[in-house]
Amino acid sequence: KQECRNNHMKQAVLFATHETFARNQANDDGEVSAPPFGDVVHYLEEYESQFDAIILRESNSDLPPAVAQRLVSLHFSGVPTYTLELFHEVYWRKIPLYRINQTWLFQQGFQIARDPVFERLKRISDVAFSAFGLLLALPLLPFLAAAIWLEDRGPVFFRQPRVGRNRVIFQALKLRSMRVNQAGSSYTQVNDSRITRIGRFLRQTRLDEVPQLWNVLRGDMSLIGPRAEWVKLVEEYEQQIPCYHFRHLVKPGITGWAQVNYPYGANLEDTLRKLEYDLYYIRYFSFVLDGSIVLK
Repeated sequence: KQECRNNHMKQAVLFATHETFARNQANDDGEVSAPPFGDVVHYLEEYESQFDAIILRESNSDLPPAVAQRLVSLHFSGVPTYTLELFHEVYWRKIPLYRINQTWLFQQGFQIARDPVFERLKRISDVAFSAFGLLLALPLLPFLAAAIWLEDRGPVFFRQPRVGRNRVIFQALKLRSMRVNQAGSSYTQVNDSRITRIGRFLRQTRLDEVPQLWNVLRGDMSLIGPRAEWVKLVEEYEQQIPCYHFRHLVKPGITGWAQVNYPYGANLEDTLRKLEYDLYYIRYFSFVLDGSIVLK
């Protein structure tokens, strides 16, 4: 129910589990009706014309025969029926974390991710586009460097150890947007006092990310992939989030599926939500998906 509100769903959706059925109209007050399990068949018949989809939560318990028969009838009459996991993937294009375990990688998908030809083509495109991007930015960099240095006489570039593919540590390079040696939260906050005036401009225009194109040329990163996280944060996440290390199966990117679908993560809950998008990208990534990320 909360996921529907978070994803701004407006359709009427019937949620079905082995315990209750509930209809979520995505109304403003978030009220959800939950008929008794014994009334489900009558409920399905009464509201059949109003259903857009039916979502079944995965369960080891069998549905009552009358309910199962009615669901089959609805499915073949044109009302799509999904498991909750499949609905996440088809409609929201992310992987629900409750389905992730140590054997998740051995399910279907990942074909292109394991294809060495695709990996070579992706590397060629990374080198070509990052080199082109650096050439375009080259005339602007001296002016940006001068503005950064003049504001507080600090270094122009910011270097930070990040975790790359297969947990290899590399030094990510960015134009410095924050004051030097400023203590505070590991996350950047709204109106963060540590951000310099020129740094605010750099962040708004994303120009602070330009030096990461050098990381792409070096092979530390890709143009598109999961965000490269700070080593310190990764150590915390791996202790708190099972299977977080799956996101390190591919190279991190300057932008990615999570970055274009979810705002900047400023806490553990945001990290969990972005991980769902990262895992979807790892499972299904292709040139088509990369193209849609570029358009976004």
